Amino acid sequence: MTGRSFTAHRAAAAGLFTLFSLIAIALGLGDARLLALALGGALGSFLLLTRDAVRDSLGPFAAPLAVVTDLALLFCAMSVTGGVLSPYALLLPTGVALSWHCEGKAAARFFAVSSLLGCAALVTLGRIPTAGAAQLFPIVGVALAAPALLVALEIASSAGASDEAAAAPLSVPTAAPPVAAPSRLAAAPGPAPRDREAEILHDLRSPLSVIRVYTDLIQESARRGELPNPDYLGNLAREIELAERLVGVASPAEEPIERLEKPLNADLVEILGSLATAYRLAHGGRIRIEFIAERPQLPVASDPVALQRAFRNVLDNAIKYTPDGGEVRIRAGAAGPQAFVVVKDTGMGMSPAERERAFDYAFRGAGAVASGTRGKGLGLAVTKEILESNGGKISLSSEAGYGSEVTILLPFQRGAR
Repeated sequence: MTGRSFTAHRAAAAGLFTLFSLIAIALGLGDARLLALALGGALGSFLLLTRDAVRDSLGPFAAPLAVVTDLALLFCAMSVTGGVLSPYALLLPTGVALSWHCEGKAAARFFAVSSLLGCAALVTLGRIPTAGAAQLFPIVGVALAAPALLVALEIASSAGASDEAAAAPLSVPTAAPPVAAPSRLAAAPGPAPRDREAEILHDLRSPLSVIRVYTDLIQESARRGELPNPDYLGNLAREIELAERLVGVASPAEEPIERLEKPLNADLVEILGSLATAYRLAHGGRIRIEFIAERPQLPVASDPVALQRAFRNVLDNAIKYTPDGGEVRIRAGAAGPQAFVVVKDTGMGMSPAERERAFDYAFRGAGAVASGTRGKGLGLAVTKEILESNGGKISLSSEAGYGSEVTILLPFQRGAR
């Protein structure tokens, strides 16, 4: 099991559980306090177990502990929202599929067997609606869904392995390639190698930090006996959706062609407004964050999730390198056939030489390194790639000691100027 597959499994499991919990709370399917506590437990275990230090200290026990935690929270939520016939039961076969693809057959088998035993325990404890034999077939179907999916995956895996073995060509040994003679000319240094896992983890930090803030706010409301703020729930769901998309998207260039054929539209005012609110909650005690929109709506022809990634990278840089008491100002408006976004900070800025390399992959300026602030120099490089794949442009003006200003241009939706 690699660290990447473990993180992907944790993110998907926590995201789905949180989404179901938010829906259950909104529909009043169970005790909102208990569901909010379960939601907090899922997010807390995700944030804890995906820390490198914790995962390394647990070693081979990290994955089993995570799966047991998932099952415990899931059956607790089922017990207060309808038992075996709870909407949460849909997560049982989903858990088998995630375990199979992220951690292997053994984890999927354990999840399937535990699902069956857990359903049997809920039935034995009477956590089902009393409607006689009419409930028998749905209960049996729910209980057997996870084991049935496991059997299907086992059969498909065996058939796939047989097909591959039959189709594999005979290997013919070949001579080793000749060793090239050493050249007197030194090879020119190439671009830094791309690390897709580092890019995903880099982009995940922002939604995870915001998820932590909203989770704390929701838990505080639950402790006071209040229902969660609907805006907080909506923003939390948006953060989880972004995290789930990031786990499955390595870069804009690798996204399926069919996605690019669909019209993708986004409203810059809505995206930037929600981001400004989230960042104020997370960093407002340290710096001032201001958002100004020159229009009530700025519809652009771009992927909204991709834009969130791009804007977060720019804002994270601005906030990270702005000292306490500083300011980050976001301004959005129209410039002819394009919408513009300007992010200006009062941070450390860059020298002319650093500014020329600001969009190079894995480049960090001397001032950023000397500040001791952690980073890998991926933000602006990945952002440029994202924006250009969505028909946009990005530029930077900066002066050492006087902050930086990032300008982004994006095409308006057709007929929306």
